[in-house]
Amino acid sequence: MADTEITFASGDVTLHGSLRVPDGVSGPVPAALLLAGSGPTDRNGDSAVLPGSIGTLRFLADTLAGAGIASLRYDKLGSGETGLGPYAVEDVAGLGFSVFVDAAADALKNLAAQPDIDADRLLVIGHSEGALVAMALAVREGTPALVGLGLLEPLAVRLLDLLTRQIHAQVDAALGAGQLPLELADELRTALADAVESLRADATLSDDLPDPLRMAGFVPVNAKALAEEDALDPRVLAAQLPAGLPVLTSCSARDIQVDCDDVAALDAALGASALTSVRLTTANHVLKEIGERTSTGADYVEDLPFSAEFTTGFKSWLAGL
Repeated sequence: MADTEITFASGDVTLHGSLRVPDGVSGPVPAALLLAGSGPTDRNGDSAVLPGSIGTLRFLADTLAGAGIASLRYDKLGSGETGLGPYAVEDVAGLGFSVFVDAAADALKNLAAQPDIDADRLLVIGHSEGALVAMALAVREGTPALVGLGLLEPLAVRLLDLLTRQIHAQVDAALGAGQLPLELADELRTALADAVESLRADATLSDDLPDPLRMAGFVPVNAKALAEEDALDPRVLAAQLPAGLPVLTSCSARDIQVDCDDVAALDAALGASALTSVRLTTANHVLKEIGERTSTGADYVEDLPFSAEFTTGFKSWLAGL
């Protein structure tokens, strides 16, 4: 089943992607827009910061095609053939999170306009941070009515709340292991709280934060993107989705980036939707099967099968649309 290379414009950026239409299907077919997770993640779900193939979005395209559903996936800004576009020469500090939502909106318009695509049967499926983009797109004025929304291992709390939790856990672990003096741990916690307050107040960051926070991305050049993404509360967006919209959420006990308790709270906010909740036991964050071992992140690029638990639940949800 071959992909067709396409390009589409979003603002000043030309994005490169792959359109897949199932073989042997006549007439207009339903279609899904696939949205990648955080960082420089390309149309296949591969990351420029991890050597090797992850392939989550390619796997989803394969699964959709097997169900008779076309798909569009693309190299998000900063990845693959798309690259940084005009931001390669301009101030990257001007790159806000809204740029990624705008790109998704333009991708959906492009998908709806493709030959053999049924523009009245469109889905949006986002993985990780892509699920936040998917919800922001679904509630945006002018977005076509969707027949389904997939939120796979989704960012389920505000970004800065999640980063605060993760950094506190790292600080506590280092403190407990005797690798970090108490005074420095307290300084890091205070500096982090101040940085979050500054981002939420006026989308700015000091340029003299402690190195551990700077290494975690708390640098002025990222301030606009961090503030704009944090302003999108997943649970608020969930409550704004159209009543009765079929929504699938997934989370796994082995996912080291997404907490199933957070996804459960997101599910509760999706009360007006037609919710299907898929709970996995042996998949990592990128939906690969890791059995009973602990995920470290390095397993994302291992040559592993994708989760049968997820595939079964996903196919069942698609069949019911």
